Amino acid sequence: MQKYAIVQHITRFFWPWRGARRQPPTSVRRLVWFWLFALAFGAGFTALGWDDFDGSFLMGLLLLFYVVDDISDGVPHRWLAALAAVTVLWSAARLTSAVLPYSLDNAWAQSVAAAVGVTLGLAVSATITRLPERQPHRPVEGHDSGFGGQDSR
Repeated sequence: MQKYAIVQHITRFFWPWRGARRQPPTSVRRLVWFWLFALAFGAGFTALGWDDFDGSFLMGLLLLFYVVDDISDGVPHRWLAALAAVTVLWSAARLTSAVLPYSLDNAWAQSVAAAVGVTLGLAVSATITRLPERQPHRPVEGHDSGFGGQDSR
């Protein structure tokens, strides 16, 4: 039976069970604290200058942890938000690093580019998870839709 419990946990990650209520999106206050922590964490590692741990890489990794947390919580539109956040992170970081002047040190240029990507990725993810969910369309009882051989005038 232990094997089936693992399968259930993995299945719930991708598809919530029937009747499961979706969790509300992360609060704005928590998002701001997470954003500030990610920027400070990345800047701290960039300032330390460790070759193994790049601050830009760690900021992107923190955004991925946030997205996986939203997916496991089952927030609305979680897969679309995850895909959009990662795409915006990558695109914004690449565009920003192409635009930055060469007067910056390479590590700091990558860190600034990652900060822009993380900021925009979090904003996109937060916006998408707050979109209203589409309700299933149910016909109203006693309403003649004009189909089914009845004449509606």
